[in-house]
Amino acid sequence: MIEVEVKIQISDPFFLRNKFKQLGGIYKLSLIHEDIYYNMPTGLRDFAKTDEALRIRSSTEYKNGEKNKTEKKVFYLTYKGKKLDQISKSRHEIELKLENANSMKEILANLGFREILTVKKERELYEFEYKDNKIEALLDYLPALNSYFLEVELIAQSSEELSEKRDQLFRFLLEFGYTQKDSITESYLELIIKKSKK
Repeated sequence: MIEVEVKIQISDPFFLRNKFKQLGGIYKLSLIHEDIYYNMPTGLRDFAKTDEALRIRSSTEYKNGEKNKTEKKVFYLTYKGKKLDQISKSRHEIELKLENANSMKEILANLGFREILTVKKERELYEFEYKDNKIEALLDYLPALNSYFLEVELIAQSSEELSEKRDQLFRFLLEFGYTQKDSITESYLELIIKKSKK
């Protein structure tokens, strides 16, 4: 599976929410994601250099305004390969649902995998019907960056589909006044690490 993803930084989430309504976006749910990122054991390949990612995600779902009424909490182990182009965040992705996140953490620790950073984000998930595709749009707030972002995603089944799906996402973003030049190819992890070095 290839996750075709474009991310942009936004300044006004209220404007974007109103624009979503105008363009038929359907609010699905809100999420709190806490992602623990890992690197390989010392002496083996370095994910920062190979542009890969390995994380354990805690995902808490709730509806708008109901943070205290958790609907569901699930855990995932996710591997992401290196980015497949220079203008988006598209990658091969493999994800497994975990029955026991603590056991997975213990396995990784015993194998020498190193915890790098925990990234927390608050997300609102919207869905759009666009050109015979269902586009997922995620309005994200990153406390560590004190910034809002918009991520739009489609799934491609093959490398051949990648450019077509990516171009569709850029055409979709034009509806909100964003162009390819607004695309951020760095992950949230990379942005937080960069900020911490300043």
